[in-house]
Amino acid sequence: MEKKKGILDFLSQVFMLFGIIVLLMSIFAIVFGDDAKEVSTIFTLGSKGISIGTLLQFLSVVAIICVLRFVFMTDTIIKKMPVALRIILMFASVIAVIVGFVFAFGWFPVTEIRAWVMFILCFIVSCVVSTFVSVVSEKQENKKLEEALKRFKEEQ
Repeated sequence: MEKKKGILDFLSQVFMLFGIIVLLMSIFAIVFGDDAKEVSTIFTLGSKGISIGTLLQFLSVVAIICVLRFVFMTDTIIKKMPVALRIILMFASVIAVIVGFVFAFGWFPVTEIRAWVMFILCFIVSCVVSTFVSVVSEKQENKKLEEALKRFKEEQ
């Protein structure tokens, strides 16, 4: 039985993802920031940090992604759609949003092929990692539920 999610669950998800992104971008800023500050608006402060404007852009992207996740991965809005199609549409939408932000805020030079290749590689790696984490988490949850059901049956 799936519990109904509310605004606090949504905000929790947004800020958890935002925190992870800020941590990763902070590490990237420390390591690559001075070299990248002439190329990307993300690293305008170099290794000194990430600007407030960039943080708000990341927060916006994360909020949009969480809304897309709600739209595509729950039955609240889209009632009947195969899971595979939902996942494909979700990833396509996320890519479209990020590409929009790349163009709107100059996250990296849009005419540079290497930048796009790196973006695609990073996106693929993050998708693989998040999928792995989701599968492991779901398996653990299923195992707990099976054990609880087994104990319940033994008590009956």
